[in-house]
Amino acid sequence: MWWRRLCRERPLFRTHRAPFQALEWAPDELVAHEGTLFKVTRWEELAVTHLSRGGSVGEWEVWGRPATDEEVAATASAAVERILSDTDSSETG
Repeated sequence: MWWRRLCRERPLFRTHRAPFQALEWAPDELVAHEGTLFKVTRWEELAVTHLSRGGSVGEWEVWGRPATDEEVAATASAAVERILSDTDSSETG
């Protein structure tokens, strides 16, 4: 069934930034990748990359699944609420 393949989790990209350094890619966040919105589901730590001059660099793979229309709408609504609450607090302060 083709629709099951659309909802499956898949690797989105690799990064050298640690999960705590990339809050925009935290699990349950929406990210745009290759023209599609994905919901980040997990981070997977990969083997350390050893550098030719010594030392090493950690590497992670970010996984996600296509976001549903409801998830996109909920995220947009939450963002609007955040913006409006920031505007209200700056006007009173």
